[in-house]
Amino acid sequence: MSVLEIVKWKAKPNVSNKKIIDAVNTMVPDLKKLKGFISQTLYKDEDDNWIDIYYWDTTENAHLSNERMADKESLKNLLELILLESVSMEVLKPLQNAELSN
Repeated sequence: MSVLEIVKWKAKPNVSNKKIIDAVNTMVPDLKKLKGFISQTLYKDEDDNWIDIYYWDTTENAHLSNERMADKESLKNLLELILLESVSMEVLKPLQNAELSN
């Protein structure tokens, strides 16, 4: 069972959905190089909160991912588009899992 990292933020005023999506897509190649990365999915709720979900193999790799991405231009580009004071982050370890079977 993978570890879930949930990162939420609001975009700066007048930043389009396309700009955010393009910035996140630009980060994906850098994420794929990080130890323990499994996958990533971006959502937006009705209150204009962006929710970026990352799956990692361990809690340690989830926590270290921020440090490992800190010097990447792709992350810096995304950070220019968001309200930094709105950012929140959680790392969750699974306690139960049910999967669809055939």
